[in-house]
Amino acid sequence: MADEEIITFTDLACLLKVTPDTTLEKFGSTINASIYDAAQISGTLKQKGLIDFTAYYPGPNSMTITDAGKALKDEAEAKGAETLDNLDEEILLQLSGGKRMPVELQSSLNLRPKDLALRIYKLSKQSYLGYELRNGNVELMLTEQGFLKAKAAQALAPAVSRPQGAAGQGPQQGAAQATAGAGQPANVAKKPGGMRIGIAVAAVVIVVVAILALYFTGYLGKIM
Repeated sequence: MADEEIITFTDLACLLKVTPDTTLEKFGSTINASIYDAAQISGTLKQKGLIDFTAYYPGPNSMTITDAGKALKDEAEAKGAETLDNLDEEILLQLSGGKRMPVELQSSLNLRPKDLALRIYKLSKQSYLGYELRNGNVELMLTEQGFLKAKAAQALAPAVSRPQGAAGQGPQQGAAQATAGAGQPANVAKKPGGMRIGIAVAAVVIVVVAILALYFTGYLGKIM
């Protein structure tokens, strides 16, 4: 089962690129990444229980979405149908202020990675923002609709009274912290479980890189 604490929007965005025809050898071109970045991402998705793939030479090696991955996609679709709230508007405000990466939003809003991932997908689904996969990362961009929504939210913000006991906080920041939950850390990588997962992902990446290296070495040998 996937560890919901560490699922990021990058995981979700790459998962959405996996189709029944996707192979491990061509995954890099699918997500606009190098062979190494693709190996790292596919290894991470596998370790988090979102995908599975075969591992034999000379390939091709198929990739499949697990039940946990399908459940995540269904959850994202359900979230995408919900109406916008204050926290969604705060995300748009953060983007209009210059933030471009999900990790920047996670740090400023103090949200669990999965909660943020679902909300980014929701805003994308409703055409308030777009995103681009590149070199193993995701860059977020406001659409015109999202820009206008952020400006409208910013104009209304001074008229909203601050919540009691939250001096120095804006209304959207208060909503973000309430949603995140008291004591919820933004950086889960410091947890012992995160360290174990990191080691396991590294091992999977080494295997994937070895498979791809053997595959392309064999391919080059045939054409020379």
